[in-house]
Amino acid sequence: MKEQEIKETLSDIREMMERSQKVMFLDGTAGIVAAVWALLGAVAVSLVLYGTISPLWGAWINPIRHFDWSTFLIVAIICAAVFCAAFLTVWIMSKRRAERYGMEFKLDAGTRRLLGNFFTAMVAGGLVCLTPLFNGLWNMIPGFMLLFYGLALVLISPIAFRISITKYFGYAEIALGIAALAFTPFGMMFWTIGFCILHLIWGIWFKIWFDRKQ
Repeated sequence: MKEQEIKETLSDIREMMERSQKVMFLDGTAGIVAAVWALLGAVAVSLVLYGTISPLWGAWINPIRHFDWSTFLIVAIICAAVFCAAFLTVWIMSKRRAERYGMEFKLDAGTRRLLGNFFTAMVAGGLVCLTPLFNGLWNMIPGFMLLFYGLALVLISPIAFRISITKYFGYAEIALGIAALAFTPFGMMFWTIGFCILHLIWGIWFKIWFDRKQ
């Protein structure tokens, strides 16, 4: 019985150390850069949809009158490019941070579980987004994107981070997703708040928090 308790204790200690390393890997600057990528994407989408560079006020200035498959393809390419750019930014900057502190940046079991949970929610969200699209309800897509991104953050927060703000960040994204679904003509505005402004706040907060820990 004691041997089993010792094994469980050692397992808990190892898990805590792995979480601490993952926190060390994270870079608040990466969150800020991801917010910049999202802002550039939001401006590009706003130009396509509303003919203005303001994703926050585009729907107020010039509501969309027509949305076809060619428009969707352009928006989808922009969104995919933003996601890839943000993901690569976080990955590269986290890897550099790990090397700076003499730690090995590898895909261990915890990291694979983290990525598995994250991409499960994201892929499910992507498939769900196709449903309103095929039914001509394209303005519901920003809300579903926010909902499933928030869900992905909530799912990975217990695995990777001891920082409670990541979980609340996910809850905020979910709340914005619900608001975007309730006020569908202004979905792009909520999308911009969720993926740009909240990311910026998270990155700045994390950078300040980590610097204080140092």
